[in-house]
Amino acid sequence: MITIEDVAREAKVSSATVSRVINNVGVVKKETADRVRETIEKLSYTPNLTARNLRRNESRVIMMLAPNFTNPYYSRILSGICDTSRQLGYINLVYNTYDTLTLDRQTLIDLIDENNVGGTIILAINFDDEWLNEYKDKYPIVQCSEYIQNSQLPHISVDNFTAAYDSVKYLIELGHRRIGFIGSENRFYSTKLRYEGYCQALTDAGITLQEKYVSRGSVDYTFRSGKRAAQNLLSHDEKPSAVFCVSDVLALGVIAQAQEMGLDVPSQLSVTGFDDVDYTKMFHPYLTTVKVPCYDLGKKAMILLQRCMQKKDNIETDVFLSHDFVVRESCKACTKQ
Repeated sequence: MITIEDVAREAKVSSATVSRVINNVGVVKKETADRVRETIEKLSYTPNLTARNLRRNESRVIMMLAPNFTNPYYSRILSGICDTSRQLGYINLVYNTYDTLTLDRQTLIDLIDENNVGGTIILAINFDDEWLNEYKDKYPIVQCSEYIQNSQLPHISVDNFTAAYDSVKYLIELGHRRIGFIGSENRFYSTKLRYEGYCQALTDAGITLQEKYVSRGSVDYTFRSGKRAAQNLLSHDEKPSAVFCVSDVLALGVIAQAQEMGLDVPSQLSVTGFDDVDYTKMFHPYLTTVKVPCYDLGKKAMILLQRCMQKKDNIETDVFLSHDFVVRESCKACTKQ
């Protein structure tokens, strides 16, 4: 069995330095820390977390709650969390909330207590689940991507309103006036903000919102529900010439449904998505979308959670990462409405 002393000997540092790197405490030069981590990887060293936790009377178990983590959006965030937590010496526990519209209070507490969880990252919480604030001082909790509207808990996300506004504004600048919206039946804050951004962009351009151009996919943004939502929009005699979608998977469903209905994308229908998952460039037309730094969201959420677990001062509660708008093949200028 590889020991911490073996790692120290190979990396030409002291065992104390290896311990500081593993536990992310104290001061270690970056080049030294990098060398220690490379040595840990090379020797496949695994810290004896159980024994260490017993000595310190602390839990090194991190729990993540995510909806439908087969969705590439969530899988990238989870990768960022898991890679970072492993580097910091934590054990990961992932719980799938499936397609539920609510995060059950008792289920959350039972999971934390029964698994001796030291900290929790929640990717699935409704914007009105304010009961979660009651646990601010009892459990280290970080909200990632989704969060409560009036939150007292730390959260990390992107500016969903602005990103949606800019997406719809881009379609308007291409000459589109009949712009559809495909959202989700969930009560996530991101969905709410993206819809509000859509509405505001229309209002600012003097375009009247038409409810017939609003449709919604399933709670967990499935491809199939994107197709169903698109069929609702595209069955009108006066079809939208463009559609803004709150997720890439929904947008890909829209493109597939449009093509099955004999509509060419982008000549007859422009489509934009949100997230920039890998699927957006797997087939033509490549999807125009909002690029969300999913992996970094997970990475920084884990670092933020560790600060909460260590009871650090001046912990950021409202963290927003920058996003980009990526123009590809799925949009085209509209010459007549």
